[in-house]
Amino acid sequence: MQVFSRFTGRKVGDITIMKSLHLLMVANVSIQEALRRIADKLPDSEMADRLSVASDMVSREGRTLPEAMREVGLFEKYVDLIEIGQQTGNLNTVLKELVDMEEEVAAAKKKIVSAVIYPLLVIGVSIAVGYGLTYVLANILNALKLPGIEKELSFKTGKFIVAHRNVLFLTYTAITGSAIALVFKKADKMPVIRNVYGSLVLGQAFKVVSLALMSGLSPSNAFRRVADFSQGMWMQIFHMVADESVTRSFSEVIDEIEEYLPFESYLLLKVKIDTANMSEGFAMIGTKMIDDAISKFSVIGSFVNVFAFAVVAIQIVVIMSPVYTMLFTFIDKSASGKMF
Repeated sequence: MQVFSRFTGRKVGDITIMKSLHLLMVANVSIQEALRRIADKLPDSEMADRLSVASDMVSREGRTLPEAMREVGLFEKYVDLIEIGQQTGNLNTVLKELVDMEEEVAAAKKKIVSAVIYPLLVIGVSIAVGYGLTYVLANILNALKLPGIEKELSFKTGKFIVAHRNVLFLTYTAITGSAIALVFKKADKMPVIRNVYGSLVLGQAFKVVSLALMSGLSPSNAFRRVADFSQGMWMQIFHMVADESVTRSFSEVIDEIEEYLPFESYLLLKVKIDTANMSEGFAMIGTKMIDDAISKFSVIGSFVNVFAFAVVAIQIVVIMSPVYTMLFTFIDKSASGKMF
């Protein structure tokens, strides 16, 4: 049964392994023993095998943890920082900071996903409710026995909706689904979404810089490592900062990228540099950028929710409009002494 669960279990990410490794090492368990214990408990067979190989490399071949991780393809994004942490005797601290950072980013992404899923659920439920309303409409139309009512356009419209509800709602569902799929496909190209995602990624990058500085790297090396897994404009900026920091003071180099940073973040960073607290400054800026990304997406989510509820309201009005129209027509003709 345990073997079967290995092949059917969920996938396990690097952050889960890193967190477990940190906790075991805090409990004074050796690296190789920690890797073996984690491998024995994992439901992910592929990840368990990789950890077992890494454990053997450390215990039998005398390899370091970073060397083993590179060999089996784990922690690829942070393996250099882990190596620095091990060399400086700060491995536990580095692992803890990496876990905290990844959990912070994961929580932000979870909130963003939740903000997207909720309005989609509202639209999905509205389609089901709208389809149910067609049966209510059918009962109302059948109950109306007024003479000549079948000649009214509103009555004919209602009958058409009832008679063709399956085709109409399949078409409506297909169009709605296609629109949602298109939005998701093009979401990363939308300026607002792109800015939010950029803030999230940049916040994580600055927290990595903070961790690298805390581990003993020079500003030049710290930014060069971040540049290696960055993209677009910020990859170029990080490489520029890394190169310029070799020959110039870091405070002067930061002045070069002032226009790319929020004003309050720039001021905070300058103060921390002047007081020799660069690592803390980058950590605070990274956290702020991640929080700002969540706040921006919360605003976007509010607009999306309003749109979703508007879709629900419009759908109800459209489906029941024949009933409203007939009632108003009946009232007007009753008041004027005419009937259908």
